[in-house]
Amino acid sequence: MAEPFKNQLGESRIRIIASHLKRIQKAFPESEFLDDALDNLDDLSLMERSRQIVQCFERYLPNEFTQASDILLKAMSPEDKQEDEHGIHSWLAVPVAEFLGKNGLHEFDVAMDALARVTPYFSSEWGIRYLLDHHQDKSLELLTQWCEHPHEHVRRLVSEGARPRLPWGFQLKAFIQDPTLTYPLLEKLRDDESDYVRLSVANHLNDISKDHPDWLQQQLVGWMDLDNPQRMKLIRHACRTLIKQGHEPTLKMLGYDRFDVENVHLSLIDESVRYGDGLNFELSFCGPKGQPMILDYAIHFKKSDGTLSPKVFKWKATDLPKSGNFKGKKKHVIKPITTRRYYNGNHELEILLNGVSIAKQPFELTGVE
Repeated sequence: MAEPFKNQLGESRIRIIASHLKRIQKAFPESEFLDDALDNLDDLSLMERSRQIVQCFERYLPNEFTQASDILLKAMSPEDKQEDEHGIHSWLAVPVAEFLGKNGLHEFDVAMDALARVTPYFSSEWGIRYLLDHHQDKSLELLTQWCEHPHEHVRRLVSEGARPRLPWGFQLKAFIQDPTLTYPLLEKLRDDESDYVRLSVANHLNDISKDHPDWLQQQLVGWMDLDNPQRMKLIRHACRTLIKQGHEPTLKMLGYDRFDVENVHLSLIDESVRYGDGLNFELSFCGPKGQPMILDYAIHFKKSDGTLSPKVFKWKATDLPKSGNFKGKKKHVIKPITTRRYYNGNHELEILLNGVSIAKQPFELTGVE
């Protein structure tokens, strides 16, 4: 059985943090730190563990922020030797960045410099949000400069740290309300040489699309460049939520016009699916020859009150063959995930073609305990 992901901050990993803090500061109360950092650990999620470690930093490191920051930075491994024996690295850097952002509000320059130095070890994206929230103008001014930073991890932090709806991070309400605050940063980074940075730009744009779909689509019209594959890949990834929602202006912008289809046939291999097994289905239809298409499918999951709630999944983006006939098979495994609770009973499969529903079939889910 695979080890739980939250053990990236498990007991053995937290002991590594403590040992390197003790290495840097001989008077560091390692035993007391571990007693508190490991308290009730099994019941805590990954990010709850990170927050508990941050609280222990606050309790056992010097009260003066510059001193505490200096100790943490010295405890990091060399960037080119990210191994346990050399210092803090990887997921262990997450609570470090969280501490720096949360506790560095009155030492802006020290905190931001430290976050830039820590971000190559994993990412300072959660920690920097405290400073973006409390020092918006000052932070955005510095992030504008960081768009030219020689280190890709720092350039990526510009986009990722400022995401309005960053997963696992608190929302930046001002950025949700006004996308023009961060949009200039994304324009500067849209053609960055690093795939890592451009992917973050796409994810940031996707966040914006959830609150300002029409505004974002209108901005991206000016980004369209069919002769620039990297740019087009970024735009398509940025628009993935709008595509799933069938946002017609976005689909037209990307060349996916709505079109009529005939002889649509959707069949389920089994109309009853056991929890943990796959929903297997086949689809066929006829349409205009060579027509560009985005094919998605939605599963309408049963909720606790018996109503259905759809979740859209990507299938494929392609062109209809020269015959105009499409035939395809798909398998979707319905297995345990942390973000959804399943219920026995009636569910529904729906096929979406360029954002338009073309077929539905009910199925039954069984075996959920």
